[in-house]
Amino acid sequence: MLRKGEWVWVDSGIGVPIGAKVKVTASGQRLLVDDEGKEQKLSQEQEVSLRVMHPTSVEGVDDMIQLGDLTEAGLLRNLLLRHKQGIIYTYIGSVLVAVNPYQEFPIYSAKQVRLYHGRKLGELPPHIFAIGDACYFNMTRYGKDQCCIISGESGAGKTESTKLILQYLAAVSGQHSEQQIEQQILESNPVLEAFGNAKTIHNDNSSRFGKYLEIFFNKDGVIKCAHVEQYLLEKSRVCHQALEERNYHIFYCMLAGVTAEEKKNLNLGDASEYSFLTKGDCISCKGCDDSEAYKHICAALKILKFSENQWQEILKLLAAILHLGNVCFQATTLNNMESSDVSKSHHFSIAANLLQVHSSSLAKSLTYRSFLTNRERVTKPLSSEQASDCRDAFVKAIYNKLFMWIVGKINSIIHQKLNNSPKSSFQSIGLLDIFGFENFNTNSFEQLCINFANEKLQQFFVGHIFKVEQEEYLKEDIVLNNISFSDNQNILDLLAGKTCNLLALIDEESHFPKGSDDTMLKKMNQEHCGNNTYIPSKSEHDTDFGIRHFAGLVFYDSKGFLEKNKDAVSSDIIKMIDTSTNKLLRQIFESELSVNGVTITGNNRIVMTPKSSLRVKSDGRKQMPTLSGQFRQSLDSLMRALSVCQPFFIRCFKPNNDKQSEVFDRELCMRQLRYSGMMDTIRIRKLGYPIRHTFDEFLKRYRVLLKTTVCDPTTETAAACCEAICNAVIKGEDKWKTGRTKIFLKDAHDAVLERMREHELSRIALVIQRVMLAYKDRKYFLRKRRAAVVLQKHWRAHREDKQRRKVQRGFERLASRIRARQLQLQYRRQREAAVTIQSQVRGYQVRKLYKQRRDAVILLQAHGRGLLARRLFQTMKANVPVNYISGQEEDVQEDIALALQKKLEVVVAQLDQVSEESEPISEQDSEEEDAFDLHAITAVAVEGQQTPASEDFEGRNVAQSVEETSSETSEPEAPASTISEEDYEEYDDSNDEFSFSKFSSLHFQGNASHTHITQRLKQPLLLHEDEGDTLACLTVWWIILRFMEDVSEPKSQGHESTAQASSRYLAQRQGRRLSNLVGLDQKILRKNRKKHGNRRASTIPEEPEQITEEEDILIGEGPTFDRPLSSLEKLHIIVGYALLRPDIRDEIYCQICKQLVNNKNKTSRLQGWILLSICLGIFPPTDLFMKYLESFLCRGPNGYRAYCTEQLHRIITNGERKELPCWIELQAARCRQPIDVSVALMDGQTIILPVDSACTSAEICQTVAERIQLKDTQGFSLYISLSDKMWSLGSCGKHVMDAVSQCEQEMRRQGKQEEDTSWTLLIRKELFTPWHNCSVDPVSTDLIYRQIIRGIKSGEYTYEKEDEYVQLAAQHYYIQFGSEHNTENVRKVVEECISTSLIENKSLAKWIQLISSAHLQGPYVNGKQSAGSVKGELVDYAREELPIYFSKFYEVTMMSGPPLPKSRFVVAVNWSGIFFMDGRDRILTEFLFIEVKEVHMISDPRSSSQSVHLATVRGDFILKCVEAVDLVAIIEENLKGLLERSVYALAQQDINKPEDPMFLVCKRGDLLVIVKDEEYSPDQTWIKAKNDRTCVSGAVYTDMVEFLPTLSRPSDTVLQLLSPHQRKTSTTQSAPQREESLAPASIKEFALEYFRSPSKDVGHQGVSKGASREKLWACTKEPLKQPLLKDLVRNSELNYLACNAFTDIL
Repeated sequence: MLRKGEWVWVDSGIGVPIGAKVKVTASGQRLLVDDEGKEQKLSQEQEVSLRVMHPTSVEGVDDMIQLGDLTEAGLLRNLLLRHKQGIIYTYIGSVLVAVNPYQEFPIYSAKQVRLYHGRKLGELPPHIFAIGDACYFNMTRYGKDQCCIISGESGAGKTESTKLILQYLAAVSGQHSEQQIEQQILESNPVLEAFGNAKTIHNDNSSRFGKYLEIFFNKDGVIKCAHVEQYLLEKSRVCHQALEERNYHIFYCMLAGVTAEEKKNLNLGDASEYSFLTKGDCISCKGCDDSEAYKHICAALKILKFSENQWQEILKLLAAILHLGNVCFQATTLNNMESSDVSKSHHFSIAANLLQVHSSSLAKSLTYRSFLTNRERVTKPLSSEQASDCRDAFVKAIYNKLFMWIVGKINSIIHQKLNNSPKSSFQSIGLLDIFGFENFNTNSFEQLCINFANEKLQQFFVGHIFKVEQEEYLKEDIVLNNISFSDNQNILDLLAGKTCNLLALIDEESHFPKGSDDTMLKKMNQEHCGNNTYIPSKSEHDTDFGIRHFAGLVFYDSKGFLEKNKDAVSSDIIKMIDTSTNKLLRQIFESELSVNGVTITGNNRIVMTPKSSLRVKSDGRKQMPTLSGQFRQSLDSLMRALSVCQPFFIRCFKPNNDKQSEVFDRELCMRQLRYSGMMDTIRIRKLGYPIRHTFDEFLKRYRVLLKTTVCDPTTETAAACCEAICNAVIKGEDKWKTGRTKIFLKDAHDAVLERMREHELSRIALVIQRVMLAYKDRKYFLRKRRAAVVLQKHWRAHREDKQRRKVQRGFERLASRIRARQLQLQYRRQREAAVTIQSQVRGYQVRKLYKQRRDAVILLQAHGRGLLARRLFQTMKANVPVNYISGQEEDVQEDIALALQKKLEVVVAQLDQVSEESEPISEQDSEEEDAFDLHAITAVAVEGQQTPASEDFEGRNVAQSVEETSSETSEPEAPASTISEEDYEEYDDSNDEFSFSKFSSLHFQGNASHTHITQRLKQPLLLHEDEGDTLACLTVWWIILRFMEDVSEPKSQGHESTAQASSRYLAQRQGRRLSNLVGLDQKILRKNRKKHGNRRASTIPEEPEQITEEEDILIGEGPTFDRPLSSLEKLHIIVGYALLRPDIRDEIYCQICKQLVNNKNKTSRLQGWILLSICLGIFPPTDLFMKYLESFLCRGPNGYRAYCTEQLHRIITNGERKELPCWIELQAARCRQPIDVSVALMDGQTIILPVDSACTSAEICQTVAERIQLKDTQGFSLYISLSDKMWSLGSCGKHVMDAVSQCEQEMRRQGKQEEDTSWTLLIRKELFTPWHNCSVDPVSTDLIYRQIIRGIKSGEYTYEKEDEYVQLAAQHYYIQFGSEHNTENVRKVVEECISTSLIENKSLAKWIQLISSAHLQGPYVNGKQSAGSVKGELVDYAREELPIYFSKFYEVTMMSGPPLPKSRFVVAVNWSGIFFMDGRDRILTEFLFIEVKEVHMISDPRSSSQSVHLATVRGDFILKCVEAVDLVAIIEENLKGLLERSVYALAQQDINKPEDPMFLVCKRGDLLVIVKDEEYSPDQTWIKAKNDRTCVSGAVYTDMVEFLPTLSRPSDTVLQLLSPHQRKTSTTQSAPQREESLAPASIKEFALEYFRSPSKDVGHQGVSKGASREKLWACTKEPLKQPLLKDLVRNSELNYLACNAFTDIL
């Protein structure tokens, strides 16, 4: 019974068995899976008839003689296995089988020549160099001539194999020679290929002639000379080519390579203009550069000593052939006979000129034919068709003679030394490159000659194989007399051996004047109808006859036999040539012009009699030789030369007809096996003993069958043991033989030995299993018994210990009772004492609180009265009458006084109530109530004050000045720092169309002017509907006056110092923290480093990562501005309002421009232009003010005019900023110079770049790439680092100065100065593309490599396994120090790329030992690879193993989609796909790019945020994301790049009956492999593709397929998801799931999405160091100061109502 995994032979459709493997399914059903992947059921009846495959056929062998299954199937499967493994050479004895791989293999280098030189055949794996070395070794050692016969079909690689043999011989023999003769022999190949090779359907460089190259060596093995013999050139190709085929290469090379002057002299054009070159509709050859080939031909001709004059003569004849091909013949009638004339064409005159003959003579020779009748010459006109045939015969004759002349010229050069020396002093190696056996649909005279040559070579081959077999038996002293082999002598007799053979009959009929193909066929049928080898035609009208060749039956079409056999040119053509003055033309037709060829007698009679004629020659006149006669003579000469040589055979096979590199056509290869004569080798082997083993091999394999009692291997020889085994197993005489070193067996006995060996091994295995199972059970029993004893011991101990603890607990309870009574008495005494202390302390606190409130009321009254008195004094001082105050203002003052009085009464009543309270209250509650009441009193006082106040009071309460009626007060005296009038130029822009004065008159409110003032505004310059914008404009005006030093800075309030105020201001502001600005990727990767335990402590304090902050809370809001501010703080306030409130930006620009117009203070003007230039670098004005501002800048001072204009244009181009200005921008604006920044690279370089305020990360990345010549810039981003924090700015439009500003704000938060900020810019690889190729850009690869080494050292990148660190270090060592090992260098490598924590965990010496061992045992020790390639391997490995470190991360909220464990998670995008991850680095789900159907943006009408619609084969997701645009862009870029490079597509519908048979038949869901050849274009409506299921190629419409974004073949699982039916099902099933997955439902998740950013919990003592965030979704007793929803924060009206509503709820 066949076992699982066993191999058998099964029948196939081509008549030869195929290999199959037994497979057992999970249900127990047994199947057979053949080599082609097809499955069939295995029945019991079928199992009996199956033959088990020999082990050698399962694994494959180098020499097919060693196959146990020495059959056609065994040979074919062995070739199939080796072809799949990429092994193209296989031995069958001494015969080399070479399978054309249709691709380049690096196995023909000088190293391979040295490897095979001097080695025996079979000692190394099969190789063509081994055959070449065997020829060379036998020739030099034994002094006998050698020959190598290379045969095969067209396209099988015969020509390339000949070149390789010649290359090897020239290499091994040219070490002691002058190299000139080797060079001449090698250079003869391109010349012969140019004139004798052409592109055919099966081969782009097909040899159209046979060639025998004989190389002669001296006694030292050095090449001295050579000789070339050519056979049967295909002349018809000059005039006719099949479809998709070309003419000979030389024509195309000539047209592509000759100079313009030569083209002009020869009157040549393009190849498409000539009829002889376009009949195959193919004038170009893929992968062939005709112009380069022409240069190579010219160089070769110079080496072969062709003169320039000879080459020009050759070109003339080639050009004449092309021009003759374009000559047409016009049919006419002459004396009632069909005739023809040459059509008028410049080609005819050019051809006559090139041939140097008269045009009339050439025309007459082509249109008339002369012949003899009754001893008179008669001239007969030819029809147009006959004239064309005459022209074609003339052209073919010229080319054939020219080719023979070139071969003769080459021989005269490379054969000189042999002519000067006796031949006996040389040995030779002959290389025969000849056509293989041919059997086409239509076979003609050429196929008959070719197959006749193959019959001769087959007889020679079979005789040689039989001789080798006999030598093997004689060598082993085995006598065999019953071996015989099949002989094809009867076929040779039929063709050319006996009298009246076929070739003789063809020659005979060729010389009869009235002989025709029909008469020839009748004679052949009559003469050989009784011969079994010959098959006559079926009827009189049938022109076919057949011959049973050794390779099979071939039918020949006799039509055209005689014409091709005659191979003669008419006498009229010869006469015309005789009149030519072209030396080369006359030289190549010299034999025809001489008396030896054609004799022109006195009566002009021409006599032509073949030499092989069967008739008795009646006279001694020379006869015209026929083509078959010439071919037979050459073939006989060749066979004589081969018979005296020791032959070697190379059989070239082609695996398929489509020239594909990985396709093996079994039927085609089987036919070639039969044609090549391999089966005769098998037949001869099978007649004897085909199975042969050496004694040691036989004993090693079948040792299990040997009984030691019969023969002991330790004492007996291997031969004796082998005889003992055979005697015991094999019965009968002459069933096996023992030689000197081998044992010989029959086929059947090998299978018997294998079955008995398996049976004996199975029996021994059962014995071993029985003993091992017994040992295992005994061991298990003993372990259980020991465990039972241990359990008993511990149970007894537990029982005793339980009793002891029970008694102990009783004593403990008794002691606890006693101690409880004692403590209870002590507690009662302490409580009574505490009540007494509390009552005293509370009384003291209430008295203290009452005193504080009374002092506060007195102070408030004093300040209020003082304020009223100062205002009255100012009014009186201005000489304004007291009665000027209207009655309304008196009412207001009275209202203020009444309000103060009422509030004071309320406070006094509250104090009395508190003092009378008998119930004690906590100190905390008391403080809160006090603070609240005081705040209320202050608020009432401010609201009631609506009269003009002092400057200091207005600074603290800007909002109260809104209701002033006048827009500006009168100007006071000018500041003391004004400059003189001669230094000041009056501002005048009245003539400008977009002047600032016109804008002010059109848009300013009230009577506000456009000139400089130094007073506070009462209302903004422009109209603003939002009250918050109005208040912000007035605040900004006040800060602008202070920045331009138009007003002085206020003094510090109270006893608090400026430093304390600044510290308190920083503590209260809700600005950004750097820990929240660091990129999401750094946070996630930092979690990984925490997990691995190798993260260093941060120098910047971190905040909880779950808390998000509002990004656009204004810096400066909260604390009062009524304190001294630095210039940078003022800038922050002005720009902060502009960023927070875009509607007031034009207001800010108008205020600055107003203060610059007619400003006589030089310092103020300078400060104003500095402020304007900084604002221009951060935010642009609106379109309303844009042209006016540009016009204003054009009138600026020389220093700032161009500077500010450039700032404006840059910010418009790159977009507005998001952050406040930084300190270095302020310094740059003062000196009007760009900011020089240093950009660090991973290789240690530092690039100094000038930047400005609007500079983006994309500009820096592009500039750095140009500086360092970085070509592959994809994935490189700009990073900024502060201390140990680092985040990415990308390579897009993010502003660099925004990141610098964030760093300075972080330093300010830590209490340090902005100018002390130490930040660094870096260029790093952030993201890989799926199609990343390290070989494209060495600079990019080096930067990534340096980044990886640094990241591993710093712990930024971590591997899971220690071996990965060791392998990386070994690669780093090879890159830095090469293959030579040095311990000190290894130490440096450890210090450079192994992190400190890893070195501490495992000693430095241990790391050095591991890396040294990996280096010495690794693949780099031989130093073959370059450092660049190893860098690429290191980068590719890191890309594969560390994708999370080269990803982009986005925080998203899933609004809808298939259910997931969380609705808020992180999306990671890298080269391998899209990953949904939670905050703990756990992957929720992942998608390959091939699974993504579509991705696009979705606008959310409820908010300003954007969402992403991600459609996949597993469902659709709606993801809300802040960086949605960037997320969509990176996914679309990867999908687009993959689609451009992908060769995979999916059929979307069935195509069963296409209209055109060229179109591909496929089913819906089939995977198609697109053929992207030179004709492929993505814009075509159809493409070429191959069906992966059926392996059939064809065309398919692009609208019927879906292109897949992948670079590798999709898995079956993915294909099932992508199939249209599966996709429809999955969509239907996932629909209800998407309805179930809703947006976040909890109040906490809703708050995170829609609530404003939480702030620190602020007490009455300010912000404490460890203050926590307020939880907006949790319960609180505090009133709201801002609404919960972030949409209401900026709406002043709804803001107030929302806060009051919450107070009412409380």
